[in-house]
Amino acid sequence: MRVGFVNTSGNQNEKPFRIDPIGPLYLLTILEEEFGDRLQLRYIDLRGIMEDSAIFHVPEQDVYLHYVTTPEIAEIQRNIANIRRFYPKAIHLAGGPHTNIFPEESLKTFDAICIGEGEEIIKEMIRDIFDKKLKKIYRQTGTIDLNAYPFPLRKYLPKSAIADVGMLSRKHCDLIGTTVLFSRGCPFNCHFCSNQYQSPTRVRAPELITQEIEYLKREYNIRSLLLKDDQGIHTNRKVAMGMLEAIGKTGILWRGQSRANGVHPDIVHLAKQTGCVEIAVAIESVSQRALDIMNKKINLIKAKEYLKTLRREGIDNKLLLILGLPGEPKDIAKQTIAFIEEVQPSNVSLSILCPIPGSEIWQNPQRFGMKINRDVPFEKYLFAFGRFDSDEKTPPFFEYEKVTPFGEGMSMDEILANHEAVQNYLREKQLNF
Repeated sequence: MRVGFVNTSGNQNEKPFRIDPIGPLYLLTILEEEFGDRLQLRYIDLRGIMEDSAIFHVPEQDVYLHYVTTPEIAEIQRNIANIRRFYPKAIHLAGGPHTNIFPEESLKTFDAICIGEGEEIIKEMIRDIFDKKLKKIYRQTGTIDLNAYPFPLRKYLPKSAIADVGMLSRKHCDLIGTTVLFSRGCPFNCHFCSNQYQSPTRVRAPELITQEIEYLKREYNIRSLLLKDDQGIHTNRKVAMGMLEAIGKTGILWRGQSRANGVHPDIVHLAKQTGCVEIAVAIESVSQRALDIMNKKINLIKAKEYLKTLRREGIDNKLLLILGLPGEPKDIAKQTIAFIEEVQPSNVSLSILCPIPGSEIWQNPQRFGMKINRDVPFEKYLFAFGRFDSDEKTPPFFEYEKVTPFGEGMSMDEILANHEAVQNYLREKQLNF
């Protein structure tokens, strides 16, 4: 059976090859381990290809696999329509956040979908295709033991699509690097996030982390890593030490992200000793009230202390900020700039609130005094605007009522003005990420 995993163009990213398709490569590796030569596996990489030319890069397969996020669903639907024209007998299977949130709608596009984690489900789907008894919906109950599965092999892509420079910044920017993911799950429930796996964070065993990095060094000459884990420095001391020491054994340099609260200074020191050069910290807002409303569960005073600890250890810190949150003050731009000047980050990624399907603000906007504009196409659901082009504007995703549960609602014009003011400051100080 010929099975191909189809990627999208990645046109929402300035550099679509910067982030490896770890999930698809991981599932292809699992299928190879399970079925061996019963499957001819292929990764169909459409990154960087104009959408109207995509079909010319799609070879005929018996089964096409798709990982679906909400902003990409329209492009995937158009791709599948074209594929069905040329290869009408092919079967299309899908999983991912969008199919979890919109299962019934997804079945209008795909022949079968996976709800939940996909490691066991993808094997069941393929077995059922062999046996000619494919069902419409497959559900994974419970959580997956990550240590039961191999790390993702990169052999399904050319080396040129795996290893690249620029994973790290400043003096390390010329090191060849790639992206990795060693954990899954998030125990938090921020109201702006569509967390699909709300559970204690599961981290791969230290020896498996070391094995994967050594494989990347050996096969691709990797010298730097971008960790895509929610917690590159874990708040659990024992978990953090195991993960960091596993990375440290390889002599690799890396950057990742972490919570703003809960990381002990000794663990920050260990991160530095094991190759960490930059940590992204999702402060989200400099308004404690807005953070509390969004159930972020961080304390800004402690967050400032953490950022200073990073700086003392010589670890660059990148701030992740969102404007337009419920309950933020009218002078949020002024407060944000003052916060940035105080903590001195290496760079800042600034977003405007986007009501992601599956999040609490999407499901219950009235709770926050919001009205969601359901006419905005999902393709417009982007999170960072105006970083490089001051004329780039965000679509009107939502608007606040004049009176919200948290006081006077801010108009979209006010939110955009605040965003522009902070973005102009970041450009002036060359802090834009």
